[in-house]
Amino acid sequence: MAVKTGAFSAAALLALTACGGGDDGDGEAASDEDVLDVAVFGEEPYSWLDENGEPTGATIAVAERIFGEEMGYELDAQQTEWDNLIPGLNAGNWDVVSAGMSINPDRCSEADFGAPELVYTTALLTEEGNPLDVQNFDDLLSAQESGDGIDVVALSSGVEMGWLEDLGVEAEGVGSAEDGIDFVDGGRADVFALTAISLETMAGDMEGLEVTDPFSHTVSVGAHTFRPEDDELREEFNEHLTELKESGEYLEIVGEFGFTEAEMPDPEMTADELCEGDTEALEEKYLD
Repeated sequence: MAVKTGAFSAAALLALTACGGGDDGDGEAASDEDVLDVAVFGEEPYSWLDENGEPTGATIAVAERIFGEEMGYELDAQQTEWDNLIPGLNAGNWDVVSAGMSINPDRCSEADFGAPELVYTTALLTEEGNPLDVQNFDDLLSAQESGDGIDVVALSSGVEMGWLEDLGVEAEGVGSAEDGIDFVDGGRADVFALTAISLETMAGDMEGLEVTDPFSHTVSVGAHTFRPEDDELREEFNEHLTELKESGEYLEIVGEFGFTEAEMPDPEMTADELCEGDTEALEEKYLD
């Protein structure tokens, strides 16, 4: 192993195409076994492509630190839509999803998750001034039930969409965070529901738009995502992740992208209990 450590090979494909191989920087092609294909999603500050088409973000920095520097892989990053992340993983188009994907029972039935990394809160993107005065999901339901004609969008396979459906809020699905922002900015929707830190990062300074205060609908925690058969890869990743957390280096890495101690999960929290999805028990244990 140990080819070009801690680096991406700068492949950003906006499609479900398999990728592999690479160059170790000395003109010698790396073998497929040395290359780890990593899927990213265009949502700041988790994972996205910068102006040069290079992958960046908090989860990418963690992947680069662990898979690259610690485990010796060359990382080949590919961007795709949210709905493609797990299907592409299981189809063998990439080896790991580095997108801060929330752990929940539905996803756990299709993929395995690394140890919990980042706790999420939710926010709503609205027109400046929040004319419909909506602050959380209950407000959205009340607005729709009262006949206000409020149009809501969320990532089609995002946890927010599932929460909205469970509450009975009608919402249209979008394929990317940029699409959701564009819907509100262009007047095609009144509200876009997404992770609070993402909305603040991507749209907090946009003229004519406003991001509500964060709220916790339920316990939501993200992690790297693996194929079920890749236990060895996931377990080695978790070992290095634990070391980074215990040393404080993990917070330093993600802190460069705006995450704070408030977004760090309880040390006792496990992917298994999040996969079990006992909402009442999780909220009693982890929500203030």
